[in-house]
Amino acid sequence: MVTTDWTQVSYEEGRQTLKKWRECGVRRSEEVVEIWEHVISRSPSSLGDEQWAVLEQVCIASLDAARVDLAQECIDLLHAQFPNSNRVLKLKGMQLEATEHFQKALDIYERLVEEDPNNNSYRKRKVAVLLAQGKRLDAIRAINEYLKIFLNDPEAWLQLSELYLLENDVPKSVHCLEECVLIQPLNSMYFRRLGDLRYTQGGADNVELARAYYERALKINPTDLRSQYGILLVRNPSGLLLKDFQSNNQIASTTKSPSEKKKAGLAAVDAIDNLVNRYQKISPKSNPESDGILNCLEAMKVTIGSK
Repeated sequence: MVTTDWTQVSYEEGRQTLKKWRECGVRRSEEVVEIWEHVISRSPSSLGDEQWAVLEQVCIASLDAARVDLAQECIDLLHAQFPNSNRVLKLKGMQLEATEHFQKALDIYERLVEEDPNNNSYRKRKVAVLLAQGKRLDAIRAINEYLKIFLNDPEAWLQLSELYLLENDVPKSVHCLEECVLIQPLNSMYFRRLGDLRYTQGGADNVELARAYYERALKINPTDLRSQYGILLVRNPSGLLLKDFQSNNQIASTTKSPSEKKKAGLAAVDAIDNLVNRYQKISPKSNPESDGILNCLEAMKVTIGSK
């Protein structure tokens, strides 16, 4: 793979590269800092009005790259041009976060939220500060308040789901993922995670739901390796397992008819075939355990076929 030396690109190429990354939402922080310091900073005035957007981009990249000094330079230039800008004040709050002055950052975000309650980025920064401080319960409350206004934000629901899971509140975590599915019904990750949580909850109904979620995830994304394993989890023949699987045969108690058992068995066999195909493409040098996993999968296939 050919790598680009960003310190040697032309001024116009550097400018166009930053613009492309900005418009596409790409966050290549170290490269942005390199382009700025070695190329664009020679003549920032040549950018015209674009220099302010570039300075904001460089400021955020500098914080990512732990270049607080450069971030401060950008903030000073932006503040001189826009002394009453909330957008610049937000950058100042992010700098305070980077230097672990969390309370000062929170004070800034509280002020910004009061002035512009419909700007979701200020509320998200507030949640980020709470998480950085390890205040999960406060973060949960903040996200719940956020979702009262911005109900259709799947990232917020996903973050809330993860926080509830850390608090061992699986039912609420499941609810948050179900909201994600309503917003983005073609995202296989949500279905896979719902399958994991339903399987974790246990019980006949939950295991059946887990199987349905894993199958839906595979229908959306047939290459989803974790969902393939999920199918095996719910059709797990005891005794022939990968080393990290628990010995049980939950599907035997959850399927309600021979036809459903047969359907579940066929799905498990298909999952094993897909997993075998994936592992056969892996070199033993890159994964020394691949041969052992293949043997285990083949043994599981034989056992499932005999059920």
